[in-house]
Amino acid sequence: MQIELALKALTLKLSEHYSNAEDTEKIVIKCALTATAADAIGGAIPGLAVPATIIGCFGAVWVMYGKLCSTLGISLKKNVLKLLARAALSNIVANLSGAILTLVAGMFIPGGSILASALVSFITVYLAGLIFLRTILSLAEKSSDSHTFSDMSDSALKAEVKNTKVSKQDLDAAKKAYEENKDSEKDE
Repeated sequence: MQIELALKALTLKLSEHYSNAEDTEKIVIKCALTATAADAIGGAIPGLAVPATIIGCFGAVWVMYGKLCSTLGISLKKNVLKLLARAALSNIVANLSGAILTLVAGMFIPGGSILASALVSFITVYLAGLIFLRTILSLAEKSSDSHTFSDMSDSALKAEVKNTKVSKQDLDAAKKAYEENKDSEKDE
């Protein structure tokens, strides 16, 4: 799959199961940009860069997951959403810890701190959205009810998330999306 089509292709596949799937790409990008902005504001205050990045990313991810589920018409019990969200975030951390550490190392280069931190925030939220949507697609294809997944056990849900992997191409797609969208945030 081409890098620039990663999220678009996923959105297209989701449209086979959900009527408003085309809006999911905008939600992922907007939430990733929001985390980036929060990171930049928090990073301007000495001592708050790392907490701002963490809080901004997790806040943006939770809001994004809620908006994605609402847009797709998915009614998940809170415990199921938490299970999926936790598993998706740990999947990202496990699969990309080396890449994220490399990006964080850029924070210690004079002048690179704000840029590296913004990039980490965007990539983290973007990948969380990508993995979440891939998981939703996989669940929709396996469940008889693509709006609740009520016929699937918690262990089956966890297994689907664990089977959804983050790749080097996903990281490249996130970087490309950041480059394409970083200036659009200034325009809003």
